[in-house]
Amino acid sequence: MLIVRNLGHGLANLRLGRPARALITLMVLGLALLVAAACGTVTAPGGSLEAPRVPSSPNAVSAHEGESAPAKAAGGAAAKGELVGQFFCYAETLTADRPSAYGYLAARGCQPSGAFKRGERMVFRFQILDIGNGTILTSDEAAGVQVRLPFIGDMDADFKQRGEGRVADAPWTWDFCWDVPLDYPLGTVDSSVVLRAKDGRSSVWKPPALVDPSRGIDTRPQIFE
Repeated sequence: MLIVRNLGHGLANLRLGRPARALITLMVLGLALLVAAACGTVTAPGGSLEAPRVPSSPNAVSAHEGESAPAKAAGGAAAKGELVGQFFCYAETLTADRPSAYGYLAARGCQPSGAFKRGERMVFRFQILDIGNGTILTSDEAAGVQVRLPFIGDMDADFKQRGEGRVADAPWTWDFCWDVPLDYPLGTVDSSVVLRAKDGRSSVWKPPALVDPSRGIDTRPQIFE
């Protein structure tokens, strides 16, 4: 290294004893070796010394990327789609535009909602897709369609035109109107759609929901005071 050579020549010109010059030379060489090792390659008067290299891990990520290696999915593969059975439903709950048997009327009728008071009318509306043939299941193909309610049981749904025929081109859907009893338990309504086709097929479909009691999350319909 040039700095080391120059220092060596400078020390030779100094009027120092041989032991002192040797000690100073060793100290300068040691310092130069430490600095050069931090930079990668060490060049000494007698040749070059390579700084030790740390073996890289197969899963290591370059520090310049500034991010950790991606975690592997459980089982080594991405999550797979689950089977939905022979039927699938699109379902929603709505407020009613007419008073219930208890005389309760929602502030705004025919609106999607997940919160209902005791005594209010709760409307279940859904379409059923026959996955086997790609058609909508109607009353012509269904032997029976019910809405299953906790503490109540299976209640028959009707296949009818939305708006009860008041709008000529309104779609046809399955429909069930339920007047929430005044003593019905408060909280979640964990409902399901129970169906039987005339060809013997049957299914119970439960609407998907986000439920996490530890965080107070439950997207299923709720009954409150």
